[in-house]
Amino acid sequence: MSRTHEGSLSGRSTMERPRGTSHANDAVFPGRSKLPVTASWWTSILVAVGASLMIAVSMAEMAAEIGNASIWVWIATAFVGALQCLLIAELASRFTGRAGGTAQFAYRATANGSPTLGALSSWSYWFAWTPGIAVNLILAATYLKSLFWPSGNVILLAVLIGIALYFVTALGLRLSSMVNAVLAVVALAVVLIVILTPVFHPESFDAARVLPTQLPDDAPTSGWGVVGILLKWTFIATWAAYAAEMASTVCAEIKRPERYMKRVMSISAAIAIAAFTLVPIAMFGLVGVEGLQRDPFAVFAEIGVMTLGPAGEYIVGLGLAAVLVLGAEIFIIGSSRTIHQMAQDGHLPKVFGRTNKRGAPVGSIAFDAVVIIIMLVVFGTKVVSVVAAATFGYLVVFVLLPIAYLTLRRFRRDDDDGFRLGKAFVGVAVALFVFNTVLLVVGGLQWGVDVILVGLGVTLAVIPISYFTRKSRARAVERAGTSS
Repeated sequence: MSRTHEGSLSGRSTMERPRGTSHANDAVFPGRSKLPVTASWWTSILVAVGASLMIAVSMAEMAAEIGNASIWVWIATAFVGALQCLLIAELASRFTGRAGGTAQFAYRATANGSPTLGALSSWSYWFAWTPGIAVNLILAATYLKSLFWPSGNVILLAVLIGIALYFVTALGLRLSSMVNAVLAVVALAVVLIVILTPVFHPESFDAARVLPTQLPDDAPTSGWGVVGILLKWTFIATWAAYAAEMASTVCAEIKRPERYMKRVMSISAAIAIAAFTLVPIAMFGLVGVEGLQRDPFAVFAEIGVMTLGPAGEYIVGLGLAAVLVLGAEIFIIGSSRTIHQMAQDGHLPKVFGRTNKRGAPVGSIAFDAVVIIIMLVVFGTKVVSVVAAATFGYLVVFVLLPIAYLTLRRFRRDDDDGFRLGKAFVGVAVALFVFNTVLLVVGGLQWGVDVILVGLGVTLAVIPISYFTRKSRARAVERAGTSS
């Protein structure tokens, strides 16, 4: 390989490095974030906290099909997600000018860069988290309705909460961070209530409900049948337990990310492991498999009453609603940054890359908001089916990520910013690629061909959009050059 080509891959550039970006951005990737660098590193941690109770989305359905084997599905998936966080930390510390985080590195899944794979990964990531906004809004509205407004309309309440969140997001990351900090404290309080209830009320905790692992009587008994049903729910669990990676979505907006991203992603991974290990163990031990098959709100309310008395139902209910609102806000931040970066890279019209005077990506936020309102109206409260289709797109990102990591690691220069993981992570990246590919294909098929077709259709829709947008921009550049 020639020196010239090697230099372009490693990020050699004669341009002056902009504040908040690495010298690698100018040569390795097609575009940079236009968002202001104003946030502190702890802003990213708030994103991870927002995902700490996403177990509530699919908890009841998973317990009904695989019983307390759910515990090990959540734990194993969180550990896989933590390993992926470390790969992302290295890449994010080197390529600090990429808004949207995890999905942005797939452009380098090939040595020379692939606009198609870059667009596919980013669009899949957006597709994965945009339904998450709708899901969290629906669940938050459902809990608030149960507590305070029994005759209310869940969809209307969800839309109103969504409008408020998009308004806050449009006012800039600084205000969003302050709101999220308050909600994050509430989230941690709810998590602590759940995991400390067995400590304060050991008589209510039955270890036999946790071990040994038992599948329900109607579960498959053959070896392949058991593997299939476990992969089916591991597929769904990734959507929640991998979510610590979202801490990287605001990398381009934090100060000195080349220094702090390792800390950010490590803390985020630790939060995920703790939440997805201790919360399911506590909940299964306190209410059992049968109890967990009820409405998640009723389960959390029961645990709240154990620890806090009659007021616990309202305290935990409000707290859980706040956690879900925080999750929705985190998804809004992440998905809007992804669309913004796609516009900067030339995959979407420039209007989606616009920012307002506060530095918020209002073009992408408006697009997000319209899509969410449509989803709330069309899908209503069918939560798990929406998550299954979205997870297809999410896993596409994690099939491409380890390939991009290996490519970018191979062509790294010694003077690149950021840190470098040990050689063992080459093998880790290969193992993650195999695991996520098997999960995407085998686990996805367990949900039915219709889910796969919806996921595949939405995922592939970006390829012609990206192609024609890039062609249109190239023609506009040619016309401008001719006229001048």
